[in-house]
Amino acid sequence: MPFIRIETNHDFSSEVIHYVITEITEQLHIIKGYPQSMILVVVNTKVNVAFGGDYEKPAAVVQVMNGRMPVEITTKLTEIISDLLLAKFNVPANRMYIFFQEDTKMHLVGWNRTTFEQILGADDLADVEAARKDAKKTAIQYNRSDNTNE
Repeated sequence: MPFIRIETNHDFSSEVIHYVITEITEQLHIIKGYPQSMILVVVNTKVNVAFGGDYEKPAAVVQVMNGRMPVEITTKLTEIISDLLLAKFNVPANRMYIFFQEDTKMHLVGWNRTTFEQILGADDLADVEAARKDAKKTAIQYNRSDNTNE
């Protein structure tokens, strides 16, 4: 359920915007392992964004919402997003803020006419992650015991 919103004060061609959306989607897929079909990226241009009161120089604000994001993930995403926005939107890293927000309560995120609490069977992300780890352990143990019987 990753969501990234980028707002900048300058205008760009649809090709540049599509490139940014595609690149961020791919990088988040690589870093977090989410299916690309589940990653939502929004880019708004020509928004009233001023950094230090200056509307003329390129500036941006980025919001990243996702489940758990340890410091390694937020650090890597900050580097990737900063480099990409400099390369494609000409926004220096010191003229943007990137805000990270963890969504750990699954009933607060809706998708496909339901909430992730109903999809995942738990409301707290920690419970979901623990259940996934247990399922993986069980599958590994089952595969090991199945292979020894051959």
